[in-house]
Amino acid sequence: MSKKSNNNVILPGEQVASIEEFEGGKNTYLLQDGIIRSAAVGTKAIDLKRRIIKIEPKKAPMLPKIGDILVGYVEMIFASMISVKVLYINGVKSNSGFSAIASMRVGGGRDRRERLIFRTGDIIRGRVTSLLNSTVHMTIAEREFGVLYTTCFMCGGDTVKVNDTVKCVECGAWEPRKLTNDYGKETFRQIFREGGK
Repeated sequence: MSKKSNNNVILPGEQVASIEEFEGGKNTYLLQDGIIRSAAVGTKAIDLKRRIIKIEPKKAPMLPKIGDILVGYVEMIFASMISVKVLYINGVKSNSGFSAIASMRVGGGRDRRERLIFRTGDIIRGRVTSLLNSTVHMTIAEREFGVLYTTCFMCGGDTVKVNDTVKCVECGAWEPRKLTNDYGKETFRQIFREGGK
């Protein structure tokens, strides 16, 4: 069977051939004017022997769902929330480019609400709580969520967890953070190793 493929990405609605050249196959549709168009994002695959053209769908990016566990880094800090660039979804590496937002306030009642300290570059773990208005919202309020790893805000050195603070092993600077219960460089390295499989 003689097959030919084209690696150029085709978008839905794009013309891929005419009925005089080929018969439309999977993920294509035919218009009244005899033009075959793509019905999916993907690449052209042509069966020259049978004169059929089809679209091989491109693997869709993994989309976060409510309840998914996200790991990413703080890319922006606003007055009461942070924006986190998603690196892993449920431990699997994500190249989708999604960002999630999380509140910088946690705690019980009005009197107990505290504003957390974050820095850009902090590695964060949280859980998706909402996809309202096409925005990924995550929580870091639970014990296993928060800052998973960070470097020193003063010298960029390695840090360790000391109670509810991070302490630099290089210069001794410390800063309070909402830390995960398994905070540390090794935890992040393990996620990195397992997520690439």
